[in-house]
Amino acid sequence: MNRREAIKKTGMALGFAATSPLLMHLIQSCDSKKPLGWKPQFLDEKQALIIAAMVDQILPRTNTPGALDVGVDVFVDKMVDEVYNDDEQKQFLNGLASVEKESQLKNGKIFTDLNNQEQYDFLYGLESEIQHLSFDSAPQKKPFFLMLKELVLLGYFTSEEIMTKHLDYIPVPSQLLACEPMKSNQKLRVGNYF
Repeated sequence: MNRREAIKKTGMALGFAATSPLLMHLIQSCDSKKPLGWKPQFLDEKQALIIAAMVDQILPRTNTPGALDVGVDVFVDKMVDEVYNDDEQKQFLNGLASVEKESQLKNGKIFTDLNNQEQYDFLYGLESEIQHLSFDSAPQKKPFFLMLKELVLLGYFTSEEIMTKHLDYIPVPSQLLACEPMKSNQKLRVGNYF
């Protein structure tokens, strides 16, 4: 029995008591994947879901917004599309495909089907492989996970939400206050200092 037949049968069994919200819940419960909520420019939807899951593991929500809360997954897609050259885009996509392949080999499931702890453990393994590498390397010399982490951190710390509400943002123009001591409970200062 396919989904439409199941809903039709359920709707008939419930009679007129079945309301639109109830039917929508039934339809959505048949779908195991969380909807993306935005249309990717560069990635396909499956790739964007993987990136969203990885972004959420790198900077999850705590007492501050997580990376998904400020749209870092959208930022990653946009940066790869508009800033990366063809070789870097190809490298990024190959790295993303290798993550899926490695997840399948190690866990028997694709990354988005792993539970939260399995995703964390998988990414922890990738993290330990890049510990000795520098963020200063040319993009062509960086492994995929390092490229992704750079984009996640850049997108997160330059988002309007984080800059204006969670950091002590000083907009341009500003005066230069060199070697000023920090006060207790002062937020980290960000801005254009020279």
